[in-house]
Amino acid sequence: MAEDESQSGPKFCRQCSGVVPEGTAICPRCGQKWFMDRVEQQGVDLWQKIIEKRAAAGLAEAGPTQEQKQYRCPNCMAALKGPLPTCPHCGKSTARAKIVPPGQEEEAALEETAQALNLSPAAKGLASIKGASQRAKRLGGRRHLKTLDIVIIVVIVIILAGIGFLLARQYGILPSTLTFFKPPEQQQAPPVVTAGPEVSNVAISEITADGAAIAWTTIEPAWGRVLYGKTESYGDSAPAVLQGTAQKVTLNGLEPATSYHFAVLAMDGKGNELYRSNDHMFDTVPRQNTTPPAVTIFKVIPTDGSAIVSWTTDRPSSSQVLYGANTSCPNSTTADTMLVTDHSVRIIGLEANTGYYYRIKSVDADGNAAVMDPPNMFTTLVSVPTGPRIGDRAPDFTLPIFKTQETISLRGYRGQKVLLTFWAVYCPECDRELALLQSIQDKKIPGVKIIAVFMESKLDDIDKTIATYKAKSGNLSVPVVVDMYKTTAHQYGVEKAPYTVFIDGDMIIRGIETGNFNLEQVERTLNNL
Repeated sequence: MAEDESQSGPKFCRQCSGVVPEGTAICPRCGQKWFMDRVEQQGVDLWQKIIEKRAAAGLAEAGPTQEQKQYRCPNCMAALKGPLPTCPHCGKSTARAKIVPPGQEEEAALEETAQALNLSPAAKGLASIKGASQRAKRLGGRRHLKTLDIVIIVVIVIILAGIGFLLARQYGILPSTLTFFKPPEQQQAPPVVTAGPEVSNVAISEITADGAAIAWTTIEPAWGRVLYGKTESYGDSAPAVLQGTAQKVTLNGLEPATSYHFAVLAMDGKGNELYRSNDHMFDTVPRQNTTPPAVTIFKVIPTDGSAIVSWTTDRPSSSQVLYGANTSCPNSTTADTMLVTDHSVRIIGLEANTGYYYRIKSVDADGNAAVMDPPNMFTTLVSVPTGPRIGDRAPDFTLPIFKTQETISLRGYRGQKVLLTFWAVYCPECDRELALLQSIQDKKIPGVKIIAVFMESKLDDIDKTIATYKAKSGNLSVPVVVDMYKTTAHQYGVEKAPYTVFIDGDMIIRGIETGNFNLEQVERTLNNL
């Protein structure tokens, strides 16, 4: 430390923080060396007491020479007899011990503290501030902590990068095998795409007026498809049902006496084309029968809002009725493609007391169509009165379903045929009729609904009757409703059970049966509604 820098500011004792005069090594306030901290001073005092006790016991040693006094401990600045490895005063290492000229102990201590704080020459006077050495040690520790933080951050980054690499390979972002890490001699060449299974032995059979069958084989199993059309651009296709080496596809809906082009494809499981055969051709045969079916025995049964048109044909054919307010008959029913000889079609949504033209249309299996020309005409009825007689509109009702919170209304069955039967638990003939009703229900006749009405019966008696039937005959799926006060029975004029009413889709009563009936009778009546 330069002389002018040593006088740049006051010095403070590290023992009591008192001001130390310039050029003084002992603090005038506490009487200790001002540049030592308390721990260091305690070590010196302890050693001094040991020296005094040894001297009082006659064990005093010769004092150090002038040269030996020039050795000082770098920690407590105590004078050493020589270059000892450990200071006997403070017990610390003397590895940094150096020769300090006599009278310059204070400057050496300040210089040591300034170097620990890494101060500039102009600021070395700050080394005399209390606790400067401790702060220097803490700063050095912080430097070590910063280095450790950097190492930890680098390790975390490496770990995260490894996890990201593994996830990228798992989800396909990176390939599962990075071939560019392998030597050139170990890297595999890209796979060579080879041609698919060749289609061979293409054969045409079962040629008809509207269809043909095409068969072929492949060397190995593949999915097949046939492209076909009236030109080489095709336009339609039909797939094979299963994968295999021998396959066959049947084409339907073709036109008679027409030439067709086709080609066979072999495909993989994803529908990708592997092989396509050459273009082939075939001709459908002309229709053998060109005569339309003959229509006979036709009649119309009109109501106030609908009409039932029935007719017969000399061979099985479809059923359809064209109708309208003029002779062009712009409206039509949905064609029933079931080929039958006895036809019956219901026209709904008509106005009451109105005239309509209609044409009957039937098409046979060869596509020959018979259309009535000129059209016939019928007139719907005046609004039908509601009543219990045949031809009347069936009275509507809403009754609760037995042992449920639901109800049944007759109007909910509009457009369907309804078999409505009234009976009671005290009626011995009704037990047999319940089994007949369940038989009709099991047949599941299209468009037919069954409703069983218990009249004037206690709920417990109804429960016992149903339980007895189930014990004898099994399941009962016929809807059972309760007419406790015979309100609905009076609307239909029921006087004796069992009483059965047949109602058509317009809610018109078409038949009434009293007493028991057989299954064939019921089915015939329902079919004629």
